Amino acid sequence: MAWQTHTATTEAQARLESEINQSGAAISAAIGAAFDPSWFEGAAGQELIARKLTELRESTGTSRLIDVVVYDSMGRALATATGRSSFARTAERVIGSEGLIDPGVRIVEYRYEDVPVRSFSRGIPGGRVEVYLSAAEIERSRRDLADAMTRVSITASIAAALGAYVLAHFLTVPIRTLLRDMRQVSLGDLDHKSQVRTSDELGGLARAFNVMTMGLKSAQELKLSQRAMEHELSLAVQIQTRLLPSETPGLSGFELSRYYAPAKEIGGDYYDFIPLDGGHLGIAVADVSGKGIPAALIMTLTRSLLRMATNGENVPSRSLDRINRSLGPDMSPGMFVTMVYLVLDSGNREARLCRAGHNPPLLYSSKQGKVVSLHPRGIGLGIDREGNRFASELQVQRISFHAGDVLVLYTDGVVEGKNRDGADYSEQRLSSVLASHAAGSAEEISDAIVGDLARHTRGTEPSDDVTLLVLKAL
Repeated sequence: MAWQTHTATTEAQARLESEINQSGAAISAAIGAAFDPSWFEGAAGQELIARKLTELRESTGTSRLIDVVVYDSMGRALATATGRSSFARTAERVIGSEGLIDPGVRIVEYRYEDVPVRSFSRGIPGGRVEVYLSAAEIERSRRDLADAMTRVSITASIAAALGAYVLAHFLTVPIRTLLRDMRQVSLGDLDHKSQVRTSDELGGLARAFNVMTMGLKSAQELKLSQRAMEHELSLAVQIQTRLLPSETPGLSGFELSRYYAPAKEIGGDYYDFIPLDGGHLGIAVADVSGKGIPAALIMTLTRSLLRMATNGENVPSRSLDRINRSLGPDMSPGMFVTMVYLVLDSGNREARLCRAGHNPPLLYSSKQGKVVSLHPRGIGLGIDREGNRFASELQVQRISFHAGDVLVLYTDGVVEGKNRDGADYSEQRLSSVLASHAAGSAEEISDAIVGDLARHTRGTEPSDDVTLLVLKAL
């Protein structure tokens, strides 16, 4: 706006100046043509010039004409239209004659008798004529321009300030609203939603904010749920830990060592030592299909059933048959339990062993100096729901111990432990480690097996629970 006003005012001033310049040039041309060259000689001629100037001044009919001065060829003033013989003027400023039809006119601006004027000087035969026109309108237009520019600048500044305030108000309302929404959510109110509904970028930001808030709420709910599950899992770990034997029983003529490591917080492996009648000891190692909480629940049920089934019973096959008949009807399809259960008679240095679908125990014979894999028949607990097939398949194997013999019971987490290449630890490697360390104590044999398994599976996540029992005859 200020630029347009400045341009229009400048153009108007330029037109005004051009009009004055054209008028002055025309007047100077008309006056110059009215003089006879002979008038510039003698007093009579000068009188004629003065009279002519007076007539010309009256005939022009313009208020802009201030004076006309005629000079001779020597530059002396011969006559003036006002009759003055002398006059004062300030330093001149040459305007030029651009845009004039007759470029022979010299235009100069200065103050003549303290009046702003423009002089138009033209050479004529015998001398020179100068026409003085008022330049007050030009000066006034310059002042008007300065005033107009000031007014326009002030007006534009006020208008811009008001416009900026109004624009900022309308623009910042949704921003302030969104900030309040963010503050509300930061205080924990994840149900709060932004009410900004504009269709611009702020509206898009508000919609994204609402989506983010919903995500935060879902994440918080999930986190709370995970914390609750972790708490319940911690309780389950504590319960399962209490269900496993807290200490290894002392046996006359035998050493017994144990190792247990669940793949997750809670596992499906189970081992137990059960005192029986006549000084006998029931030793069980079991593995529930699956892992985690479901397997732990079945393991807990199996432990309870085993404790009840062995009450007053020293025959391992009868105990396992009772467990299967109770467990089978409650097992889901695909769920089962494998178990090795033996009844040790430490006094007679013998044991009766049953294998319900479990990994075959390994027996190191000190007399033969080799490891034997024990394979009595048997299917997993819970597979045969009615129990007739389970009982018919179950076989009891008698073991007589000699000094130095070692019996190893384990779960598949030992032989199926994988290295980085996916290769199993294997029963063959387990047998090799057992044979190499059979001269050591039960604890040393257990440590050797666990250490070798750790070296094999270094850098991989355990795929299954690991349970290991080592029984050595002294």
